[in-house]
Amino acid sequence: MTLSSNAIRAVITRQQIIDQLRANGITDGMTIMVHSSLRAFGYVCGGAQTVVDALLEAVGYEGTIVVSMQSGDNSEPSYWQYPPVTIELFDVIRKSHPSFHVVHSDVRKMGVISESIRHRDGSVMTHHPSVAFCAMGKYARFICRHHELDFPLSKESPLGACYDLKAHVLLLGVSYDSCTALHLAESISGKRAVILQGGAVEGNGGRIWQKYLDYDYDPDDFKNIGLRLEHKNLVTNFKIGNAQVKFFEMQVAVDEAVSWIKERVV
Repeated sequence: MTLSSNAIRAVITRQQIIDQLRANGITDGMTIMVHSSLRAFGYVCGGAQTVVDALLEAVGYEGTIVVSMQSGDNSEPSYWQYPPVTIELFDVIRKSHPSFHVVHSDVRKMGVISESIRHRDGSVMTHHPSVAFCAMGKYARFICRHHELDFPLSKESPLGACYDLKAHVLLLGVSYDSCTALHLAESISGKRAVILQGGAVEGNGGRIWQKYLDYDYDPDDFKNIGLRLEHKNLVTNFKIGNAQVKFFEMQVAVDEAVSWIKERVV
């Protein structure tokens, strides 16, 4: 039989993922914030379920996995860029977007691995309309216990809890501009403008469009921050299947990013 050009020629298994994670510094008891793209791996036998199983086994019963569950469409439409929306639709979106729900809200842009964690028994999720977090493991409830509406990526957020827990960051097949953890540095730096954000939530009388304060984040800086981290040998680079993987300490990365932003942002 002649194989077609798009035939599967390599399979990535749960054990292979575990072996690579452990060989590159992931140990029992770690708290890890994961950002991921399943497609980047190649063919994973079992898909997102296999990757999540491997992550949970790699950190063990004393460990914790954290993912960002951003629902970007539940945000102030006047700031949208990818794609932007015409001005006459602003009020339509504000009046029509469904309120945030921890199970049903659309977070597909965060990837199927994050979505798989969200639907696991024992997962804990915050209720922020635009930038919720989900966690599984020992410190899941501690991380997700407190998530203010205003400035939701500040030190008083799940990101701050991860920072205090000396969490690590794992980028599975994605680049630094997908690293939510670095938004904490933007918050700490005091260099980002404050803006009026919004999102649909459930109020006492039903669905409302709730305004809140946040920073004007700019992940375009994250690539250069990542290069600085790598130049200082603060990042472990390896591969799982076809996926380029980056692994580093969150506190170290955030502190370096704060310095970078303060040096370069007016």
